[in-house]
Amino acid sequence: MRPRQSESIDVAPRCFLGTTAHEMESERPPQGKSCLRCGICCKTHPCALAPDDLIKLARFLGTSSAEIFKRYLVLDYVFVSGEKRYYACPARASDQPGTIVASAWTFSDSPCVFLRDNICTVEQAKPRGGKSYSCALMTPKKSAAFGKMRAEKAWRGSQLLKELLCLVDPSALS
Repeated sequence: MRPRQSESIDVAPRCFLGTTAHEMESERPPQGKSCLRCGICCKTHPCALAPDDLIKLARFLGTSSAEIFKRYLVLDYVFVSGEKRYYACPARASDQPGTIVASAWTFSDSPCVFLRDNICTVEQAKPRGGKSYSCALMTPKKSAAFGKMRAEKAWRGSQLLKELLCLVDPSALS
């Protein structure tokens, strides 16, 4: 399902609003079974990237890291000792890619741009944060998730982050 460079990935919003915890629980697969491909994780949980994930996505989609950022990613941040520390993650369908989002940002109102028909369109190059996420409907993974704090550490001091920060509106950095 690899899009050609000239094709764009469908980023139309998919809604699952109204799904209750009880409905989600009733959908739970038997223990040890595979993912339901319901897409709830990609509709509700921001997925953090490591710098090498961005390079992998660029190779998979046949374009540059800068182009991937401008078309599909945003910079999120956490505060460490009062300072903003940035990391990349997929934009939501309603976000403006290539920008910085608020730290309280979630997928609560719009899914990941790479989700189409509850399938990850970049599954073969899925970012570390998506691979490590423990599905709420399945038995949690034993390994710790690659979340905001781990992503921030992975991006800290990265030349790639410096290059991405040069692509955003300077007023967003204040």
